[in-house]
Amino acid sequence: MPLNRIFLFLLPIGFLLSCSTKKNTFVSRGYHNLTARYNGYYYSNEAISDGIYKIEKANKENFDRVLPVFIYPGADKAKSTFAEFDRAIKKSSLCIQKHAIKDGNGAEVPSAGRWIDNNWINIGVAHFYKREYFNGIESFEYVIRTYNKSKDKFDAMLWLIKSNNEIGSITASDPFLSLLKNEKNLPLHIKKELPAVEADYYLRRGQTSEAIARLMEATRNSTPLLGLPRKDRARYCFIIAQLLEQQKNYSRAMLYYRKTIALKPASYDMMFYSKIRVARLMDTKGHSQKVKKDLLKMSREFKNTDYYDVIFYTLGELEEKDKNVPQALNYYKKSVQTSISNPNQKASSYLKLGEINFDLTNYEPAEAYYDSAVVTLPKDHPDYERILARKKTLEELVGYIRTISREDSLQRIARMSTADRERFVDNLIVRLKEEEEKKQRELEAAKNAATNNGAPGTLPTLPGGMGGQSTSFYFYNPNTVALGISDFTKKWGNRKLEDNWRRSNKALSVEDPDGGNKVDSLNPAKNTKLSTVKSREFYMKDLPLNDSALTTSSNKMIKAYYMMGSIYKEELQNSKKTITSFEELNKRFPGNKYQLNTYYMLYRMYLAEKNEPKAEFYKNKLINEFPDSEFTLLIKNPSYAETISTQKSEAEKFYSETYVAYSAKNYNSSYKLASEGIAKYGKNDYLPKFEFIKAMSLGNLKGADSLEYALKLLVAKHPNSDITPLSNEILLSIKKQKNPELFKTLEVSKLDTDTFSVNLDSEHFVVLFTPDDSKKTGDLKTNIGSFNGVYYGDKKFEINSNLFGKTNQMILVKTFANAKDAINYCDNLLADPDVFKGELKKEEVSIYPILAANMPLLYKTKNLEAYKAFYETKYKKNSSGN
Repeated sequence: MPLNRIFLFLLPIGFLLSCSTKKNTFVSRGYHNLTARYNGYYYSNEAISDGIYKIEKANKENFDRVLPVFIYPGADKAKSTFAEFDRAIKKSSLCIQKHAIKDGNGAEVPSAGRWIDNNWINIGVAHFYKREYFNGIESFEYVIRTYNKSKDKFDAMLWLIKSNNEIGSITASDPFLSLLKNEKNLPLHIKKELPAVEADYYLRRGQTSEAIARLMEATRNSTPLLGLPRKDRARYCFIIAQLLEQQKNYSRAMLYYRKTIALKPASYDMMFYSKIRVARLMDTKGHSQKVKKDLLKMSREFKNTDYYDVIFYTLGELEEKDKNVPQALNYYKKSVQTSISNPNQKASSYLKLGEINFDLTNYEPAEAYYDSAVVTLPKDHPDYERILARKKTLEELVGYIRTISREDSLQRIARMSTADRERFVDNLIVRLKEEEEKKQRELEAAKNAATNNGAPGTLPTLPGGMGGQSTSFYFYNPNTVALGISDFTKKWGNRKLEDNWRRSNKALSVEDPDGGNKVDSLNPAKNTKLSTVKSREFYMKDLPLNDSALTTSSNKMIKAYYMMGSIYKEELQNSKKTITSFEELNKRFPGNKYQLNTYYMLYRMYLAEKNEPKAEFYKNKLINEFPDSEFTLLIKNPSYAETISTQKSEAEKFYSETYVAYSAKNYNSSYKLASEGIAKYGKNDYLPKFEFIKAMSLGNLKGADSLEYALKLLVAKHPNSDITPLSNEILLSIKKQKNPELFKTLEVSKLDTDTFSVNLDSEHFVVLFTPDDSKKTGDLKTNIGSFNGVYYGDKKFEINSNLFGKTNQMILVKTFANAKDAINYCDNLLADPDVFKGELKKEEVSIYPILAANMPLLYKTKNLEAYKAFYETKYKKNSSGN
């Protein structure tokens, strides 16, 4: 063979051999660097860019909260981009495997490959966006440690700071931030991003002023081509404005909202909310009409269809500032009516309506609005607990108002003659039937309108005044669907699709034993299903037609008046309505059981209002009608309270001596001391306690029969005493001793689920029960740990395992803030196929949420069947399945 042919044949072989990863030559380095950059690294970058694009496109900002500096996926949305980031990891991993140059010992030569460290960083970034933070941190730390002569280590440091911030290890970022800030030869792209990373760091530490300063520095980097992109600067300006608004620096906040508008952000949402915030912050003096005119113009623009609720809410705020409360209420109602896809805004509008009606002392509508606000409001709202507490107070108050109204109506009908009463009920039935038929006709008309939706004609006008073309099918036309949703939400708000969705308190719904439908016994007219109109007997069954029923009805009103007045006084601090309630109670029901208390409270309130004639009137009432009461003695002798306090101190000291004697089992002495205490302090709060020690001493001296008799007397005389529950428990024990067979039968026949307590808002655990196989259980624990790292990387769950009985092992995952979080975790765990991919199958595992306080009881009793029954009753309805 000629030499030139041999040379041509050997040349590619030699080239390929020189490109081996085991050769650190110029040709080998050139080949691997070129291929690593334009093959693995390039396609890895493309995959990461695709993933970030999907995250940003799916991101829905909450402009009522300070925006995060960076857009990262939440735990619920991270899975949607797993494919892109897994592809990036695969590309970079293959690139490292094929193109990392190694020495003779197989160790990588860091200085030989220019793009290997970049691929490691890409692997870390992909793990970061998958919320696998610890895997990402390992990659970044490896780059910093191994490629310490490469400038790419600064990229790794930047991502390491972001990762530490996300896992809550903020202080771990300090040395890297300091190093980057002091580095003189920092790459330009790192310099460009560093201020924003610092701002994120300071925000997480609660250092708002420092965060504002760093973001301002970032927004100044506007150099063409080399500066920050306009969309980033717009975002940072908006965040600065939000932070300044929090600091009540409204003029500078407006300046930065206007800067956001000037930067023309890519998101119309940000542009819109910047304009809205400017309108809300503007000093309305001299500008009020112009601002309102601009907002009304925005409400007529089609592009703002999704923002009508925000616009009307802002108009309401402006009217409220101008003290035009009726118009403000009107705009807030419009905001609710036009809110379709923004539950946070709907909640704010409901809340405003509730607060204004509350301030106007219109408590019944206020209760309804607060109820809707609580249903719609996210539980992480900063004022959620306060709003919920007020809602519960108003709900209780309105309940008493309705009780009075209902019982009044029932008594009024009961006082009619038989003929008049029957005529009234017959007319009611006729009216209800007419209402039902009218609603049925409206329903049929709506169905016909939907069927004929393709016919020529115009649609009803939208809030901004727009009409639209109809399509052949109702649900294909977004305008008509929006109108339907709007009509529903006008009345009901954003309610979940569930049983009794009309009610925030599902416990108020009762089953109708006659018809099987759920009915509202307080208002039959609300029950619009067919067959809700009942017979005459049905509507007359609750009428108080005899003395006993009339007394029961009156007692309900007496209690309602008293409790209503107490809520006005203690919870709502409305003395005017308190006085009205108590005086109406005493006027309608003279001699009622609350008369003494109400007289004294009325006396004190009139004194506070400096209404001397009225205060004197109730003072005389107390002296004449209740001369021996403590209230009267207190009025006559202002130092009486001090005397009572001294007596209580003496009684407490004497009781302590009596208790010491009883504890020392000196029953004769404790019996005598208790008898002496009863004689000395017969009207004191310690009387039931003295009687209890006397009874217990007597029981130890003379036996169970004497003890039983004494305790029965105590319970009868002091039914509401603190000592009564304990007395009842002892009486029950005595009965069990006397009739063991009876109680044994009862205990066996009853599954003891009532020993577990229910508190859905308190701390919860998740407990899993598996067969007693240490290998299978160990694998499951490992899989759960991986699951937590992927989907709950920001949480620090603790996983423990232990034997449970003779045949099971128990795995405990803790801690969750409430039952909802624990139930969601159970559902997500069961839905993940990777958790049960080992030898242990899903069918072999039982998983339950459990209140932290119930865990010791379950472990002690090992009564899994009882807890399962308890779970089915109390939790299953809140879970999507187990």
